[in-house]
Amino acid sequence: MQPLSSIFETPVDALVEIAPQCLVIGSGTSGVTAAIELAQRGLRVAVIEAGPFVLSEHIGSTPFADQHEMVPRIHDLVRRRTVWTDSAHEADAKAGQLAPNNNAWEAVGGRTLFWGGCTPRFIDSDFHDWPYDADHFRPWYERAEQLISASGYNDGTGEVPHFIAETGPLVSRLAEAGITATCPPLGIDTRAVRDGRMSRGFDSSVSRLLRCPAFGRRADGAKLTLTAECAAVDLLLDGATVRGVRVLDRRSGRHLDLHADEVILAGGAVQSTRLALAAGLDRIDPLVGRYVGDHLFVQAALKLPAPLHHKAVYLFIPPLPDRPYHVQMQGMFSNKWYNPLDATMWLDGEAHGDTLLYYCFGASRATDEARVVLTGQPGDPLRGYAVINDRTPEDLATLEAMEDFVQHVGGALGAQVARVERHHAGAALHEFGGLRMGTDPSSSVTDPDGRFRRVANLVCVDSAIWPSQGSANSYLTITATALRNAEKLAARLSATTPELASQGA
Repeated sequence: MQPLSSIFETPVDALVEIAPQCLVIGSGTSGVTAAIELAQRGLRVAVIEAGPFVLSEHIGSTPFADQHEMVPRIHDLVRRRTVWTDSAHEADAKAGQLAPNNNAWEAVGGRTLFWGGCTPRFIDSDFHDWPYDADHFRPWYERAEQLISASGYNDGTGEVPHFIAETGPLVSRLAEAGITATCPPLGIDTRAVRDGRMSRGFDSSVSRLLRCPAFGRRADGAKLTLTAECAAVDLLLDGATVRGVRVLDRRSGRHLDLHADEVILAGGAVQSTRLALAAGLDRIDPLVGRYVGDHLFVQAALKLPAPLHHKAVYLFIPPLPDRPYHVQMQGMFSNKWYNPLDATMWLDGEAHGDTLLYYCFGASRATDEARVVLTGQPGDPLRGYAVINDRTPEDLATLEAMEDFVQHVGGALGAQVARVERHHAGAALHEFGGLRMGTDPSSSVTDPDGRFRRVANLVCVDSAIWPSQGSANSYLTITATALRNAEKLAARLSATTPELASQGA
């Protein structure tokens, strides 16, 4: 019997025989968002993914969401351990002597199978060192919110879930202490079923890919294809031009060369950077691999004086220009502590619980010394890596303020702060940087559209190009970045390709 994926996956050999115009590396929200945008504009697009096809949608939208023992096993099918450390331990990291302390996922859909659902925008001041401002980026935010059927916004893009709207007492207590709390914006389709249209639950790139009319097998003439278990191991360089990608077909163990007019990096900040380093692009541009960071992350548990008798509470305290961090509070639970594998199960509260989980994420601006380093031997088909990231004095000051804010919020709620933990760099799983964008060629790897300055035919559409990140969870801004850069790429290609221009691409 053939697996389900056999009816929609394209074998890697088909990509060798007929080269796509655009080869997208990665099937998370950046890769799929860009691939669909390009295919809808008439381009032949192939998406390759290192991991297997395991779920057709976010795990929280499947029956597995109630399987507390099974969910970690699903994670373990596609999860691998990685290393984040500081410069004092760089030599040990390069020698492979450090124990892994972080998670990465390889699967069709990537982390969009497991993400937590919160989708705020960056605030205007977060764009201060980007090559464009918030006003320029706003249209892509609006498109991204529509694309993922986001809810909880004030612009009519979705409805606020009923259970979240019933948190008035907590909001009032915070307001009395001068703290504004709101319902969070969520990447969850909460609209009622009407006219035969079903709500879709959590957004996931894999479900968007499968729904796309352009998607199918290359043998059936589809404009947009998927090849899973196909890991990019190197870029094929012809001087300063990328002509394609060397891949490892994990099903057969073969190495093959895939050619394309344009190669699009969309594996996430660290993986896109790792591939650029494996290809030796740091010899062409020494900034490749640098300015890598992650959200600052403080976690706490707040024990309320009495249960609220609400199974699910979710509050959001937005950042301010002079308060570069935001807070998400979820509950109710009984003495529960955060586990990355539980992040998708936030609705599963307890009516008699009295504990709120408190997650505080702070803005981060990495230095040029924060970087990805390769740890495998040259010639390894999939070289290992580690991320070197030292906390800056600014980071430490923000983290201290974030910890103080826990006490302020706890006091406003009349809650006992049962536990507080400052997490190490990388633990938030919201990485950025490595292929920094900018307007100045001397201080940026890519231009504002994600095009490499010193390597032709190579574009990045994920958070690897961000100079910094605001406190907001990355998902929405990654999706908007991919939409923007894919549109810019399609416009450039249509200007040089008559058949695309005639299709209105």
